[in-house]
Amino acid sequence: MNPEKMYTFLSRTSTQPDVTVQEIEASRYALLRRISPCLRHHMVRHLQPISMIYEVMDHKLSTPEPDLANLHRQADKINNFARAAMDQCLDMSTWLAPDRCDVVPLGAGVKECVDLLAASMNFRGYRLVNLTGNIALNVRRDALRMVLIAALLAGTDSLDQPANVLLNASAGDRDYLTLAMVVDRVEGVGAEVYEDGYRKLTWRDVEVLAAAEDVFLTFLDNRMTMSFAVESAPLVN
Repeated sequence: MNPEKMYTFLSRTSTQPDVTVQEIEASRYALLRRISPCLRHHMVRHLQPISMIYEVMDHKLSTPEPDLANLHRQADKINNFARAAMDQCLDMSTWLAPDRCDVVPLGAGVKECVDLLAASMNFRGYRLVNLTGNIALNVRRDALRMVLIAALLAGTDSLDQPANVLLNASAGDRDYLTLAMVVDRVEGVGAEVYEDGYRKLTWRDVEVLAAAEDVFLTFLDNRMTMSFAVESAPLVN
């Protein structure tokens, strides 16, 4: 990261920056536009095997004496993939209409974000390294999604060479979890410049989304930290 191109982020003891509703909505829209190809891929990945299984079943049904037990097992596979696809689509829809009461263990939430972006970022020359581990304390899922994804995109959009992006976490106190993002440039060939018909995310987008989600940011050299409030686990009726 080039410090001259970055915003100075606020510590947790600082006053949150003034942002407008229009800025928040614009930054959220920009983020969703940027990750829409990744969301689409995750929505359809469970549907792809269904057509392959159908072709196998169709071939077996054309035989004089089809193996009905085997066909039944294949039908069960189709049912399982269809259920998984439905669950995935419902989960992906929460990016558009999040539940602010929805919480997630920090480790699982970071893994979700890394899994969503890893393939597309690797294609551009950026390797995501998730070192957060299985931290079980909960944070708001939408806050983690918005701020972490925005930081990952803004941090790599501003680069012109490959880099390793390292994520680590710690429990600083009982009330907050700190997630750190470190960008280490890799000397060598240039990275794939983002040119996909929509604008790059900026550090102002990260700042705006963090303010909207009550996430506190700090920045030093190539290290950025995000502090998320620890949330109670939801009550089970």
